[in-house]
Amino acid sequence: MKLNYSFSKREIALILVLVLVLVGLLYYRFVYLNISGQIEQYDTADLEAQIQLEQLQLIEWEQMQDEIDEIGKVSTSSLETYDNQKAEINLLNDIFEPVIRYNFSFAKPVATGDTVRRDVSVDFTAIDYKSALDIITQLHNSRYRVLLHDINITTGDLTNDYLAALAIEALTDKKAMTQLKKQVDALIAANLEVDTYVMKVYNGEPLTEAPETEPLTEEMLPEGMEGQEMPQETVPEEGAIFEDESGAAVMEEGGTVETLADGTIVAPRPDETETVSETVSESETETEPPVKTLGNCLVNVSMTMTFYETAYGADNLDGLIIVEPENTAAEGEAG
Repeated sequence: MKLNYSFSKREIALILVLVLVLVGLLYYRFVYLNISGQIEQYDTADLEAQIQLEQLQLIEWEQMQDEIDEIGKVSTSSLETYDNQKAEINLLNDIFEPVIRYNFSFAKPVATGDTVRRDVSVDFTAIDYKSALDIITQLHNSRYRVLLHDINITTGDLTNDYLAALAIEALTDKKAMTQLKKQVDALIAANLEVDTYVMKVYNGEPLTEAPETEPLTEEMLPEGMEGQEMPQETVPEEGAIFEDESGAAVMEEGGTVETLADGTIVAPRPDETETVSETVSESETETEPPVKTLGNCLVNVSMTMTFYETAYGADNLDGLIIVEPENTAAEGEAG
């Protein structure tokens, strides 16, 4: 038996519509959703923001390097006679006195011919980048011949956070107060803003002031009440029961009360459904911490200072490590 059924135009149209819907569902499920997921996965908005931040920091570092290179173009130092270490230590203590903290590490002096060099490693923390650059400038322009190299600069804690903690400590510690004044002076000299709280501690101002209250004068009293005390208004307690003008017992909240046959007054119980509870919701505003830059952070610096002296005419060469010049050593090996 042969089935010879011909579809009507309406049935063909419905089949086409169903096929299109099926194709659309399959496209949405397996193509559109997949592509959308990949787009979200490879969203570059955060990456671009990070790249911009890195570019800004790179500009700062390049500017910093240019300033350091500019320092090295002029030299006003002189070559002192060995051993000048004591004078060099006094110089370093004077230069590094304004910084937050510093640490020196002295290597043994090495003599090559008539030239003596002594490496001094230093790690120090300055209140800001300008102060750190000023330290490096003073070292380069000092009276003693010194080579600055292996300079590494990184950012530390936020300056405001450090000063706030130091100000709290300064309220009870004289050494912390001395340190606070020293660091605030450095910021003021650099024309940088200082937190209000820190400035109050710095200036020795009171942190809390009692509000001034003026007594009630006779001019403010009503006529005929001069020299007398103002009557105190009696405020009924919450939930108090009293009689209104009609003699009915009412409650302070405005509701009525029930009076029994024997005269007993019964206050109605509050309906839990009618109790209104006020909930104070505090909207927490999430503030992103400021981005650490050379302008708003402590600056940690590590570098090596090589002091140069001459052994010519020195009274005593004890303690020197003698190193033969390379050309002399090469000639000895050849011979």
